[in-house]
Order: sequence, then C-alpha cells, then structure tokens
Amino acid sequence: MRNIRHHILVITVSDLKLAEKLRLEISELYKKNMEAKNGFKLISPIVESLINHYYTFFIAPDGSKEGYDLSEDGDRIRQKTIELLEATKQNVDSHSLNYIEIFYGDDSLPAQILHQG
Repeated sequence: MRNIRHHILVITVSDLKLAEKLRLEISELYKKNMEAKNGFKLISPIVESLINHYYTFFIAPDGSKEGYDLSEDGDRIRQKTIELLEATKQNVDSHSLNYIEIFYGDDSLPAQILHQG
C-alpha cells in the first residue's frame, strides 16, 4: 500500500511584478506538464503581507499517493519549478526571492524540508 505524502512549495517575493511573472510561468509548467489538465489550480493566489510588501503564493499538495502518475507529475513539475526559482534568484537580490518545499503527512516519515532557497 502506498502512502500519501503532502508536498507543498511556498514562494515569497519582494516585488509584485516578479511574483506575478513567476506565478504565471509556474502555471504554464503545470498546464504543459501535468496530465490532469486542472493541475494549475493547485497554485494559490498571491497574498500580500500586512507590512513590508512581501508577496507569497504556494503550490498545494496534489493529494495523490506516492508512485502514482499524478504524484510523479507533481514531483517533476516541482523540480522544474525549483530550477526556475534558482535561475531567477541568480538575477535578483538574494532577499528578493525565497522559497521552501516541505512534505508532511506520511505515515512512516516525519515532516521534512526538501528544498529551500
């Protein structure tokens, strides 16, 4: 029996235009690379912080058990998303873009940070 392992990616940006650009590019990754055509709906709206003008959005877990096609699609797209974020970080101030990928909810493993930048 396969486990559910909830993966979430949270992205915080200090520039609204950059947040909008990244969100759009990530949405396109989901539209082009996920068999489930509504996968882009996992991407949240952009939320502005109460002070200091930070903009955050996240990619919600897909809900699939590990090893199934939808989970595999999500793993590949998250990796492409992280590559996009890392490439973007090279062109902006290091404090302008931060992200973290975690997983939680696995019956046999504790929650873990998988990537951060």
